[in-house]
Amino acid sequence: MANSIVVTGMGMVTPLGASPESTWKALMAGESAIRPLKGREWEAFDAPRAAQVLEGWTSQSLLRRDRSLQLGVLSAEKAWKTADLFRVAPGRIATTFSSSKGGLLSLLQLENDGVVDWDFLADFFPHAGGQLLAHRFGFSGTALSVASACSTGVGSLAMGARLLLDGECEAVLTGSTEASIHPLIYAGFNNMGLFSQRDRGPAPFDLERDGFLMGEGAATLILELEASARHRRAPIAARLAGWALGADAYKPLEMEPNGKSIVPVIQRALHMAGLKPGDIGYINAHGTGTRSNDRVESSALEEIFGNSRTWVSSTKGATGHLLGAAGSVEAVLAAMVLEKGEIPDTRNLERPDPDCDLRHVEKGGVREKVAHVLSLSYGFGGQLGAVIFSKA
Repeated sequence: MANSIVVTGMGMVTPLGASPESTWKALMAGESAIRPLKGREWEAFDAPRAAQVLEGWTSQSLLRRDRSLQLGVLSAEKAWKTADLFRVAPGRIATTFSSSKGGLLSLLQLENDGVVDWDFLADFFPHAGGQLLAHRFGFSGTALSVASACSTGVGSLAMGARLLLDGECEAVLTGSTEASIHPLIYAGFNNMGLFSQRDRGPAPFDLERDGFLMGEGAATLILELEASARHRRAPIAARLAGWALGADAYKPLEMEPNGKSIVPVIQRALHMAGLKPGDIGYINAHGTGTRSNDRVESSALEEIFGNSRTWVSSTKGATGHLLGAAGSVEAVLAAMVLEKGEIPDTRNLERPDPDCDLRHVEKGGVREKVAHVLSLSYGFGGQLGAVIFSKA
């Protein structure tokens, strides 16, 4: 199809691994990235925990840059090399890579020590990641930034796809990054009562779920029109079949309790993809592990998918909630299901909540080849996003 969009490169860095392959291996092995937070700055909290990326994975050449930018570059380098974008004119490569909070750690460090780095503003804004990647790889096409809380990654992907369909570019580097594990942000979520207190960590959709834990990471996808990608014989990992964005205007920090705002977003993505609910083999749910989110999301999925045999899991119990990077990371994980022929479980799910009546992927995952997958992301403030990938 002339206007079919394909994925020709994927890169990812998460607390589980510094690449898509290492993250997938750890995820399917049942590993969890949740660890205690150590240091004097954390002494005011009772047993603080989060999922952090190992320091040794970041580039020495970027040590002065904000941590979100370090993670963004690490994820993009893998995707860039796989897609072999060196053969695409620099002016025809666009970027829609962003962060939900920008260079937050640089800002807060500045507040602590009062020292202004020469590159502080270059790191501070949410568009800084895309700006750095364009400079690093030398492309000069359209550069746009989406900042929509925890759905930033899906919003970035949707905007990048639209640029392709509008003829603004031949390829787009899209994704998101997040590094905001800091006592100030931690205290905000903690005061809202959103953090899990369970010893084993978050348990999305479990009867005894009690919240999430923060994480950090980044993911990058290279999108191209299929005709162009095949012309230059680029590797094709998956087809971007459909996407949709929406908003929940119920309350600033609460979603419509029956999932009525989520339903039309998923339906529009299915319509764009030309698929029926039963065609979707796997759903990577937003699945934060909070009592409200999981119930609301389950209501929406039950209304659309009913008694279909669609597998559902949340990977946040293993990776932590990656906030602004969650949408991109989970989109890559969903796309990898198409290639791997196996589906990751929902970590720590032992007793599914009857109010979350879905076909859960429980301990150990399942081996099953599927043709179409759906990934969902929602953000504080009501931002909603859905993306569908199909087997290439």
